[in-house]
Amino acid sequence: MPDTSIVRRDTSPPPVHVSDMDPTPTLDTPEPDTQSVHNRRQRLVFQDAQFGEVQIGDLTVSRVELYELGARLNGRHISADDVQTSTPDQAFLDALSLDPDRVQSRVLLNERLPDLLFELATLRSVSMESLLTSISDSSPQPLHKLGSLLDSAQKMTLSPPEIPDNLPDWVDKLKSRSMTSVGVGMQAYGIYSGIMGAADALKKGDTPDVLINLGGIASEGASLIVERGVEKAGRAMLQNGAAVFNGFQATTAGKWLARSAGLIASALTLPFDLYSAIKSFNEASTAKGKAAQDLYFNGALSLASAGLSIALGVAALAGFTSAGPLGIAAGALLIMGARIYSAVRQVDDIDDFIDLTIHERWRSGWFAFTGQTLDTDIMERYLIARTNDSYGKQLALAARSWLDGELKDSIDTVVLGKYQVVLQPVRHWKLDWDAAAGESGYVDAKEPVVQETDDVYDASQGIHNIPGAIMGTTTENKAILWQLGGGDDRVCGVRPKPNYFSYGAGSKVLVGGDKDDHFLFQGAAKLLETSTDTASILSGGAGNDTLQLLGEIAPDTLHAGFNIDLDAGIASLRSNPDLDVATLDSIENVETLAGASSHVIGNAQPNRIILRGTDERADGGAGNDQLLAQGFNATLDGGPGADRYFIADNSGATTLLDDGLDDSLIEMDWPFERIKSWRIEGTSLVIVVLCGVDGELPEISLTIRNVYQSHEGKRELKNDKLLFITQDGYSLKPDLLQTLPGLASHTVNVIIVAVGQQKPRPSLFKGGEYVLPAQADLSCFICRHQPSTLLNVERTENNRIVTTLHVDYDSSEIEAVQVDYTVTSTRQGNFDYLHYSNINLTVRFNDQKQLTLKHLARNRASTGTHVGGSLIAAGIELNRQLLLIMRDGKSFRMRPPTHSYLDDHRQPGDKLIEASLSPMERTGHYMLSAPAKHPAIVLKPQAQRVDIEAVLQTAIYVLEGMAATYDIYPAADSLIILSTPAAATRASRGSTWTIHTEHLRTAIEYPDIRLDDALLRIGNIHITVPRHDDPATPLENIRVRSSVGHQYDVDLEFDLIHLAQLNARSYAGPAALLGDLRRQQRLDMPMIDLVPIEHLSLNDGRSGALYYDANTQNLAVDSDWSRLLTADDVFISQASANTTKT
Repeated sequence: MPDTSIVRRDTSPPPVHVSDMDPTPTLDTPEPDTQSVHNRRQRLVFQDAQFGEVQIGDLTVSRVELYELGARLNGRHISADDVQTSTPDQAFLDALSLDPDRVQSRVLLNERLPDLLFELATLRSVSMESLLTSISDSSPQPLHKLGSLLDSAQKMTLSPPEIPDNLPDWVDKLKSRSMTSVGVGMQAYGIYSGIMGAADALKKGDTPDVLINLGGIASEGASLIVERGVEKAGRAMLQNGAAVFNGFQATTAGKWLARSAGLIASALTLPFDLYSAIKSFNEASTAKGKAAQDLYFNGALSLASAGLSIALGVAALAGFTSAGPLGIAAGALLIMGARIYSAVRQVDDIDDFIDLTIHERWRSGWFAFTGQTLDTDIMERYLIARTNDSYGKQLALAARSWLDGELKDSIDTVVLGKYQVVLQPVRHWKLDWDAAAGESGYVDAKEPVVQETDDVYDASQGIHNIPGAIMGTTTENKAILWQLGGGDDRVCGVRPKPNYFSYGAGSKVLVGGDKDDHFLFQGAAKLLETSTDTASILSGGAGNDTLQLLGEIAPDTLHAGFNIDLDAGIASLRSNPDLDVATLDSIENVETLAGASSHVIGNAQPNRIILRGTDERADGGAGNDQLLAQGFNATLDGGPGADRYFIADNSGATTLLDDGLDDSLIEMDWPFERIKSWRIEGTSLVIVVLCGVDGELPEISLTIRNVYQSHEGKRELKNDKLLFITQDGYSLKPDLLQTLPGLASHTVNVIIVAVGQQKPRPSLFKGGEYVLPAQADLSCFICRHQPSTLLNVERTENNRIVTTLHVDYDSSEIEAVQVDYTVTSTRQGNFDYLHYSNINLTVRFNDQKQLTLKHLARNRASTGTHVGGSLIAAGIELNRQLLLIMRDGKSFRMRPPTHSYLDDHRQPGDKLIEASLSPMERTGHYMLSAPAKHPAIVLKPQAQRVDIEAVLQTAIYVLEGMAATYDIYPAADSLIILSTPAAATRASRGSTWTIHTEHLRTAIEYPDIRLDDALLRIGNIHITVPRHDDPATPLENIRVRSSVGHQYDVDLEFDLIHLAQLNARSYAGPAALLGDLRRQQRLDMPMIDLVPIEHLSLNDGRSGALYYDANTQNLAVDSDWSRLLTADDVFISQASANTTKT
């Protein structure tokens, strides 16, 4: 049974079948362990002596060593039958597992074991189980760490993240590719370094977590070198980690990275670039979309949206009338009974809330029976009591819902503040009254109102004795929520827990605990309107404490806001600076009020300041601060320290001031694709960003001041320590020149340090007819050099569904856009009604290929309107949103075609019109997404056959050879990438690939084979081959077998395709063969000097291989080169009548 190669790093293999041309037994069927332990080991010893050690990547290991490591293949012990070759294939590597306990023992005896483990892990497929199986809970911590690091190595890919081809002009593509390679290398080196540290800890018997190894590199999962100083990290790696570095160089990963990127030794000398690459790479590989912001905030909790304000609506009692339930034709006794029952119920309801004397009961009952108003004293007592009960239940119910719902993971206790209910005089206006008769237009009444009172609590020793506390599931890290409201409150929070003080108007003295406390000022907006002279004292205590200003300001009102100085410990009104509204002690973080314009000054501690208003400013001061612009037109000044900035989308014109002495990180809340330009204006770096789905809205800008400083008529670089991260995870570093002349505007190139989150790869459309389903968004890739494509656009009722077509043409290659449709004109009464159907749009390119959008639009579903004269039409609407993204970065949104109602009425029927305005160009540069690639199929270093099924191809097939000979049998329209990775690094020669077409229905001849740079086209088969600038790099050897069996060799060095072998059986006879070859020579078809001819023999029975001599244009035989042969001297052996050629 032929051996089938394993597809690496994939859980759903492509429809590609690989088999050995010289089959060997497979590893798929477990064999019983019938051999004794001694015999099994002795056979492995014999094999090592006879064949040498087994090659694992770039390392070697003896079979006996694998046995000592407890090696198993698919669960059974390794045996001599499993390793008969010295170069095991991918199936062997994926089936292999090691015994953790044996690994722990062998690490003391084998210095090379960590290298071997790292090599095995990096070569295994991602979908396979862990290399170390079933590490027990009682095993040492370093062994668990080792298993975790090996899992990380197995998931790692050595290929750097793919950078799109059609990047914006402001991207430095060459440097970007180098930096992403550095990121890959540092990740690989960090994992290897951690494995060495874990092994060292196992040797020494260390039990703490293995976090730092020989080079001093932190290694926890994928976070390898995150918060280290730039030059310090590199210096520690080179000076203290020489042994680790040398070992890493010997691995497959180390050699690949050294050859492909010139990694590590040179990269470590880059000061800020290196640090940015590593850190951004790891963040981009784990964060998605907004998760990057969570990394900044460290899980900070915001309660502004938790709905802490409770409506004070109270149901007032009204309408106590004598009306009973009247039935049609009911008798007087029934009416009286109903009145008595109603009166009793009313008295009983009142008695549930207040205590009534016997006299009050009888009196109230009589009044209720007769329909009179109850005594004022009783009603007021009742309203107060009922409102108090209802409001208290409402607060308790809300608190319980928080504890059991949205806040259950962060809050374990809610303390409700005190309140009282009072009656407030109101006027109830009548709907109708007789003013002429002196009747009043209103009725005086009293309604219950809740007033919050003073709270005095000391919970420093615990919460259990505090009245009004509602408790949920308590844990040490959950917080206490104090719902204080208004009043003059004095509260000491729980010391060992976080405290959240939610408070309103009034003078407060609030003291936090030892954890991170939050002061939520719900009355901030009201205070700006009233400017009440009531100062509060807020003391955060230990921990990292936050003041949040909350409330709602009318959208048409602009308030000056607050001055908050954390260093001075004062909060005041900007409209009245002399009026202090709060004294602040040990408050580190501030969130300003939306709709206001505040100014916040930090202190020497690390501050987090969130600006949510308009035209606000934050000065971080000393310390490593986090400044977030979530409002409009903010100014952020980080001050001394390594600061982090977050700029929200639609934030207007944001300004940053950074001293440039320390590294600064700037997260931009917009995707990479929306950045329009980077330039230097004066001494500032200005980033312009597009807004709107099509870039149609006003642009926003981010300005970083004083990046340069003026000196003697030129600008000198002052701040080169800025790293930018986009919403989709791209890490960007502006490539700033050291000096700039004058003050003219200068365009800045940007280096992509780490590639961000890629958009989902589009489905592959390779010509023919496809259906665009209506259910969901869809992304499609329209192949170039393929037959025309027709897309049947299904109608969708959801106008938010978007289909994006990535078209492999430049916009300049669009020759014409046309729309064809059918229109009918029907006379009804005095009007002519137009109706449209079968609306299709066709884009024709310069090569005459077409992209047709069938049923792109439909007649609008309405009765129609007047469109001129007697004409009534509903118009045309799209069946769905459609975007076109072209290869040159331009993008178009499809719009309904423009047409003439009058012409359609005059000449109804089938119409064809020009529709160049239907594709509306969008503002900006948009990246063309290439179709996805299947994970590489790694072939063996021996002759193999590859069969590709004729199924719908959803991704490009990738075949990686190992300098052997491979026969490829592709489907008729396959897209394939061929390569020999070792050849790219000059570690081996190239592979030999023979592409067969004899099995295809469509005939392939010489004119169908074309080479366009790195793209080899064989009919509709597209094969991408490696092209190298270095002439010393070995090339791939590619042969193409035509439908009739001729062989054409592809010369990648000279971009030629020449005849290399002929199949005589494709001709009717020798004369036809000889005539055809001479004719092809006259047509300048390239061919080698001596073309071998298969199935052609000498009539006289003499032996020898026959050739066509291109120089003499005659036949020749290798047994006698001087012999002159004619067509009469040879015959075609086993000629087949159904495969003849004239």
